[in-house]
Amino acid sequence: MDIMQYTENLTDICGVAHLMEDKERLIETYGDDICKYPYAIVVGHLMDHDIIESIPLSYNDDKIAQDYLDEYFNSHQRAAKIADKIADFIKKQGFDAIVLDVSGDSDEVNLKMPFSNKASANIAHIGWLGKNNLMTTKEFGPRLTWVTILTNADLKDYIKDEQDSLCGDCKLCVNACPGNAICDDPDPRKSYDPVACGEYLKQRRDDGHPVACGMCLYICPYGNEKTAKLRSNAEN
Repeated sequence: MDIMQYTENLTDICGVAHLMEDKERLIETYGDDICKYPYAIVVGHLMDHDIIESIPLSYNDDKIAQDYLDEYFNSHQRAAKIADKIADFIKKQGFDAIVLDVSGDSDEVNLKMPFSNKASANIAHIGWLGKNNLMTTKEFGPRLTWVTILTNADLKDYIKDEQDSLCGDCKLCVNACPGNAICDDPDPRKSYDPVACGEYLKQRRDDGHPVACGMCLYICPYGNEKTAKLRSNAEN
């Protein structure tokens, strides 16, 4: 079994990022160590379906909101364990491997700032950055937790073609965002306002509720059969 076969058996979705394709920008943002190795295996781990489906109820039920918040962090732990197994397998094949966990950091590299796992997933062409600035895949939408494994294993045969955004004219996340933090712009650097998102979550906290939202993650028609039908009906 080769490295990517092993990875596919453990993950919901995965890909390979050739970091040299974006070396200059990556080094400018994160420092030289981010390109210590030429490739990165990107792992997407699916969050609990039932908990994600309950998100609309969380605004009036603190227990449901807390369940979602707990799952958010629990999925991080599960993804990290999967990445550690993959890194161990890579090392047994005679290559180097460094796990950048969901926090985007590792004791084995010196980075200017925590690495965005969305960046490696984007370079790996697994999906696209949606209007909500979440990494989105056709199979699962944005309902994934991401982790990155840097390696010097030769994985060039697994590099995929770039994935265009499939958001199109869809405005479900724009209309559903309770903090008005998303606008209808195809560029996620412009469509998502992290300040507005943060202010909404801060208000939730100040009102005594768990600091959780997730509506843009829930409502995306990729990964949500109900809203996929709504989008299809609207387009027709």
